[in-house]
Amino acid sequence: MLHASVRAIGEVAGGPDQIHLALKSIVTSEGTLMMYASCPRYYDEVGRGNLTVEQEREVYKKLPAFDPLTARSARDNGALVEFLRTYPDSRVNRHVARFVFWGKQTEYLMSTNRQIMHSALILRWNDS
Repeated sequence: MLHASVRAIGEVAGGPDQIHLALKSIVTSEGTLMMYASCPRYYDEVGRGNLTVEQEREVYKKLPAFDPLTARSARDNGALVEFLRTYPDSRVNRHVARFVFWGKQTEYLMSTNRQIMHSALILRWNDS
């Protein structure tokens, strides 16, 4: 599982996609790359007591229905995960606590995704 900062790396010849492409060349087709994408702000907030009734109405009114295949990654998780998510051969699971997968173990990790999500959310909660 990877988290990296495009900003911390700085300008890269060929653009920021070169960062995840370099990581893929290190991992190779025998390895697997996984990043936590989550979802844009507010999609996972309705019904949790974090928003007022008025804010929840506004979310329902203004946000399109969540589509796990096209929704952007959470901004807090950085740009690199979004570059990876939109790159050919990358896959995402169909939950708001989304992960992006690329590589040999993608199918296995997606099939055991509930365990992975649970572990990652505990890590994220402990990091807060």
